[in-house]
Amino acid sequence: MGQEHGHGSLRKVLIATDGSESAEKAASFGVEIARLSGAKVYAIYVIDTTPYYSIPLDQVWSKEVYEQFDKVGHEITSDVVESARAAGLEAESIVLKGNPPERILNFSEEQNVDMIVVGSHGKGGFERLVIGSVSEKIVRHAKVPVLVVREQKK
Repeated sequence: MGQEHGHGSLRKVLIATDGSESAEKAASFGVEIARLSGAKVYAIYVIDTTPYYSIPLDQVWSKEVYEQFDKVGHEITSDVVESARAAGLEAESIVLKGNPPERILNFSEEQNVDMIVVGSHGKGGFERLVIGSVSEKIVRHAKVPVLVVREQKK
C-alpha cells in the first residue's frame, strides 16, 4: 500500500463524449465527480476513422470534411467544458482522430488521468454494438477506474 492517491483526490478526469444523450448524461455525472475533488476535466471527442482503415485517409477525407468533423467535435466537447468551468473547474476540449477506445486509452495514460467517464447507450442492435464496444474496450483495458454511465430507460 504505497502512498497512492489520497481518498477522493482525483486530479484529472477524462470525459469521453460523442454528443449522444447518454454521453451528455455521462458528462454531467463526470463533471459532478470532478467538482467534488476539484479535478481538471478533459472533454474528449474522437473522430472515428476506423471504417476507413484500409484507404489512405486523405483520399476519403478531404481537408474540408476533416475540418467539419473537427468543428463538430469541438462543439460537442465545448458543452462539457462549459459546464465544468461553470462548476469552477479547469477544463480542456480535445478532439482526436483514430480508433476511439485506443485514442482515449492512450490519452489517459499520457496525461496520467485518474478516471475515465463514458456513456453507454441503453439501445439495442447496431448502435449498442458500436457504442457498447467503445465503452467495453475502455473498461477492459484502462489502468484507472472507468465510470460507465447508462442511459436511463424511459
